[in-house]
Amino acid sequence: MDNEKTIAALLVLTLAAGIILLFLSFPGEARKTENTAQNFEKLTAQENPDDICAVPAGTDPKEWKDHLSHHPDRYAKCL
Repeated sequence: MDNEKTIAALLVLTLAAGIILLFLSFPGEARKTENTAQNFEKLTAQENPDDICAVPAGTDPKEWKDHLSHHPDRYAKCL
């Protein structure tokens, strides 16, 4: 009887640990770039002066598009 309880408890703990790991492995919105002055300066410093719509080297295209969408007054022609 004690052996069955121990096995059941281990199974429950293993399942709980697995669910927690699965949940933590998908950050979702946590990775989204925040609209801050620091991020704006970082991203605009990388932009090509000849083509402000071009994705700068080393920048994630989705992150760049997200950045452009936060500043429609500056990047209207890119959206």
